[in-house]
This record gives sequence, structure tokens and C-alpha cells, in this order.
Amino acid sequence: MNANPPAHAVSRLRTARLARSTKPFLARGGPQGERCAGCRLMPSHCLCDLRPSVPTHAAVCLIMAENEALKPSNTGWLIADVVPDTFAFEWARTAPDPAMLTLLADPQWQPYVVFPGEFVAPERVVTELQPTSAV
Repeated sequence: MNANPPAHAVSRLRTARLARSTKPFLARGGPQGERCAGCRLMPSHCLCDLRPSVPTHAAVCLIMAENEALKPSNTGWLIADVVPDTFAFEWARTAPDPAMLTLLADPQWQPYVVFPGEFVAPERVVTELQPTSAV
């Protein structure tokens, strides 16, 4: 079990959300709700020693609901564990995070919304990255 949680984007978002909480967040599962600080799983299912290092040319920007970063079953946590360039922002429709807007406007990135293609009009499905100028 990892005593030192990772300092990735979802971990930082979780820490910020906990700081704003007025009551403790009690997730279900584990003996008395005990979870590994590194992977957020029950100690018997800890994945910290199995965490791969995945070289990639991609980055991931996670836009999460207010309490999503608190949930131990958060898939975004697993993505941030594996993809070094992961960004995480709490979504607020009427007040988007200025840092998120800056990131999305940065010409070095090609932002795409990842969503199951069967629920999207065929002309909106992207199967190849768009060519970019060298940055």
C-alpha cells in the first residue's frame, strides 16, 4: 500500500475539493472505508506496484463533476497515474476554470472530446489527428 499519494492532476483536484468540504467524504468499501492513498483502492486490491509507465505523445484533459475527484472508483485517477501529461479541472458550466480555457486555447494541443462514436453524428467522429504546424 502506497503511503505517499501521487501528485498528479486528479490527486491535486481531489485535495482542493476536500479542502472545500464541510463534512468528510465517506466512500463505500474496504475495511472501515480504508483505501490506499496512492490508487484509492481497498488495501487488498492496491495497484500501486503494478502502475505502468506509458510513453505517449498525447495528453489528457479531464473535465470532472464537482465530486467526481473524490470518488475512489474514478477512472480519471487511473488515467493520471499512467499518462504524465494529464490535466484535471472541475466543471462549472457558468464559470469555467480560466486555466482550463488557457490550456484549450494553447496551439500546441488539439483538444478532442472523447465520447462513444455510436452516439454522435458520423460527420463529427474523428479518426485521425489533424496536421499541426511545428511548435
